[in-house]
Amino acid sequence: MQDEGDSPRGRIALIQALLCGQLQSTPRLRAHLDRCLGCLACEKACPSAVQYSRLIDGIRAIRSQQHPAVIQWLYRKALGLLTRPGLLSVGARLLRLLPRRRSAAPSFLHGRLQRLIGLCPDLSRPTRWQTAYPPAGERAGRVALFLGCISRFSDQAALLSARRLLNRLGWEVIVPPRQGCCGALFQHAGEPATAQKLSTQNQVAFGAQPFEAILTIASGCGAHIKEYGALSAPIVDISSFLNQRPWPESIALEPLPQTVAVHDPCSLQAADAVYPLLGRIPKIKLIPLADNTLCCGAGGLNLITEPQIADALLTPKLASLQHCQATILLTSNTSCALHFAAGIRSAGLEIEVLHPVQLLERQLRP
Repeated sequence: MQDEGDSPRGRIALIQALLCGQLQSTPRLRAHLDRCLGCLACEKACPSAVQYSRLIDGIRAIRSQQHPAVIQWLYRKALGLLTRPGLLSVGARLLRLLPRRRSAAPSFLHGRLQRLIGLCPDLSRPTRWQTAYPPAGERAGRVALFLGCISRFSDQAALLSARRLLNRLGWEVIVPPRQGCCGALFQHAGEPATAQKLSTQNQVAFGAQPFEAILTIASGCGAHIKEYGALSAPIVDISSFLNQRPWPESIALEPLPQTVAVHDPCSLQAADAVYPLLGRIPKIKLIPLADNTLCCGAGGLNLITEPQIADALLTPKLASLQHCQATILLTSNTSCALHFAAGIRSAGLEIEVLHPVQLLERQLRP
């Protein structure tokens, strides 16, 4: 943006001035704070280890209490859908009837709603999950699978691939029925009390029986759940888990002589595990997407609330995809996957967006 107010240092100065009464909460000031994507590249680069995420989440929580009651009530009701899987299931089925391309959305829909429809993937019928899935062959151990809220629908194919792949490798997969939203979107949207309630709910759900690990497929969920600090088993990204554990000698993968690009989401703390894991596939040409250290623009809800910035950040990445002639793009973040897929559809590109475990399971020999 070429504006100091849109830098981490500038935002910290604005937060301090606002809390000290030196500045008023104006539309311009709020715009600087709202445009933060939450990629937290600044925290990784800061030599003083400033906890910027706590500052930006904190000021958003304060601001949420200062909004007019009606606006805040509507906002909470909208976010509240994420805590109710039944309503999300109904919504997912309704969205199956809508066109996926942004340009094909009904003309009477405008703004964020029209963009939301354009971001929606092709949703299959929601899965009715069992509580337990026994392994095939010799038992290696027991793990739990975290479904999330949006990801249980938009990433349903990846979740099913993860479950089937784990079973093939000898792992019993437990899906606690009382689990819910991880709370990340609430935490970053100024609703820490709701985020804490969801944290408590998940701690109870996953504390009922012992696991070797609690596995996540959505990197944003995984990064937030690690902040709970009170779970009975370690939180591990599915790619990292599969890369760390031995595979049975009987498991073989079909060759894939294609160029596959890998996107490293800002929220994935174990991105390096994806490359050796996918390197198990014979003849695959695996390449990191150019400028992987830069945010793709999704950033939670920012792909809806800040569409111009989100698309501006995505455009060079789509150009990189075309240049490297990849046929498949792999990413482990729900928002990033939706953002990339929508951009690829709009650009008319023939590139498939998958989670790494989807590709692995697809290449398994019967």
